[in-house]
Amino acid sequence: MDISGYRAGHLEDASAVTGLLLRSYDQYQQELAPEHWSALSGRIGDKDYINDLIRQSSLIVYEQDGVISGVIFLVPSGNPTNIYPNDWSYIRLLGVDPAMRGSGVGQQLMELAISKARSNGETILGLHTSTIMLAARRMYERLGFSVVKELEPLLGVQYWLYRIDL
Repeated sequence: MDISGYRAGHLEDASAVTGLLLRSYDQYQQELAPEHWSALSGRIGDKDYINDLIRQSSLIVYEQDGVISGVIFLVPSGNPTNIYPNDWSYIRLLGVDPAMRGSGVGQQLMELAISKARSNGETILGLHTSTIMLAARRMYERLGFSVVKELEPLLGVQYWLYRIDL
């Protein structure tokens, strides 16, 4: 990547990525019931989970002054879940440091992930997001993602499956 501050992430970044995700998603603590916040923060704070995600996906990070301030995981097709079919690549855990919100970091990370998916020969890129992530949903729709269907509630909130054809 030749965009200043953006680079491929590596396993050595796992601890910093975990810390960033916890800071980034902390805003949802007040939106979720305590048991759902505990489940979410436990998952994104689990270094084994993050290490596995780094191994499975392409991690793109934004780094400023030696500090990781933005992350996104692009999972290649061939990794189906109960949400994503086998032929879809998908986004996991877009996170931006609260101090960097509104600076375009999240959108740039999304654009880089879309570009990488295209260059990898992917044909469909998916993601899922919830009712409490209004700013993210607006950004996804501006980038060309559209709702495929409503999902069963996760963490006690409404979620939707989005996709874009590449």
